[in-house]
Amino acid sequence: MLVVFIRSIILYVAVLISLRVMGKGEIAEMNCFDLVITLLIAEVASTPMENNDIPLLNGIASLIGLVFIQTIISVLSIKFRFISKFVSGKTSILINKGKIDYKVLKKEKITIDELLEQLRIQGYFNIKYVQYALLETDGNLSVVPTTNYNSTPSVEYKHMPIPLIQDGKIIKENLKKLQEDETWLNNILKLHHISNVKDVLLCVLDEYDKIYIQKKYE
Repeated sequence: MLVVFIRSIILYVAVLISLRVMGKGEIAEMNCFDLVITLLIAEVASTPMENNDIPLLNGIASLIGLVFIQTIISVLSIKFRFISKFVSGKTSILINKGKIDYKVLKKEKITIDELLEQLRIQGYFNIKYVQYALLETDGNLSVVPTTNYNSTPSVEYKHMPIPLIQDGKIIKENLKKLQEDETWLNNILKLHHISNVKDVLLCVLDEYDKIYIQKKYE
């Protein structure tokens, strides 16, 4: 037990030093490459810690190797933009000029539900007040509001915005909550010159009982 205790302390110090060498920026950003390196560091540190038959130097050597790779890639990423793009990816514009970019959404494998959830977390419950939404390389969402956005509205909400159609599919449970049917919804679509529900990316009854509709491709 004493040997395991001492090995654990040594490996803890080695991992701590490794993370410090990588730099605060790497830990804060945590893009795909950084996440892989961090997971590998945890793995190579835990193996000698759990198994006394594995020499401690093997674990430390693996840590040094991973930190070396990380440092080299970071330096090259600073000097060469194409390496930075390959390793970290690039920022994706999910909402451009108030419109959801369906192609980018599919490329990033993000559902409408996930996008709306992240917008709510940022404080935007109505998508019509979002001018731009950018998916950063670390997975965070940055939002630029419209000029008429007011975080403290003077009029109370009648209810939370209610999605009625998402990615061409009617949300029947929300229609039931409103005590409406698909005929009512189809009539609304006809007023907006939409004949097929599959053409609708998002249809929402907003907090003031107004309909917001965006087609998949427009």
